[in-house]
Amino acid sequence: MIKLHGMVLSNYYNIVKTALAEKGIPYETVAARPSQDAAYLAISPMGKIPCIQTEAGYLAETHAILDYLEEIKPSPAMLPSDPFARAKVRELVQSIELYVELVARRGLGSLFGQEVPASVKEEIARDLPKGLAAVAKLVKFSPWIAGDQFTYADLFAFWAFSLANLLGKQNAGIDVLAALPGAQAWYDTMAARDSIKQALADQAAARKPKA
Repeated sequence: MIKLHGMVLSNYYNIVKTALAEKGIPYETVAARPSQDAAYLAISPMGKIPCIQTEAGYLAETHAILDYLEEIKPSPAMLPSDPFARAKVRELVQSIELYVELVARRGLGSLFGQEVPASVKEEIARDLPKGLAAVAKLVKFSPWIAGDQFTYADLFAFWAFSLANLLGKQNAGIDVLAALPGAQAWYDTMAARDSIKQALADQAAARKPKA
């Protein structure tokens, strides 16, 4: 059985977690934080989460994990069968990660009560609209983010937008969902899926103060 290493507050962990649920792949969870300890670097070379343990060995990096899950359990398909359509899904995912999520993530300290430097906030205010403009050219929301098929792009975007919207508002006054016509309705539909609801519930439980 696959073992998923990570923590429920990580958006990348939840991308993989909800993908496993959507695929109906049994798995166990192993609590882990990003770490530079030698033992963890032996299974996740950059010390990042998530990583998974399979019968063949360990695998890190979210994109590689998603492709692996598609290979070992092709149904339900979460990538289109057409090669160009598959590439467009990957293009969309990479654009969301590079130009929206990672840009907004520069202000991550604000989630932990840290002061984000004015220069960083200015960078976010400058670069995030550019990224959203690029993504707007790729999204469909008809009804899913890449078209008529539910794909990994929907899971990736839900968790990436969840974080980017929060950080965009806090650090630059930018509402990510409002900047993409159709995104809010799609987001609400995604939030109603069983896999998402369970992951959100797990997050909420993890945030509760310990008695």
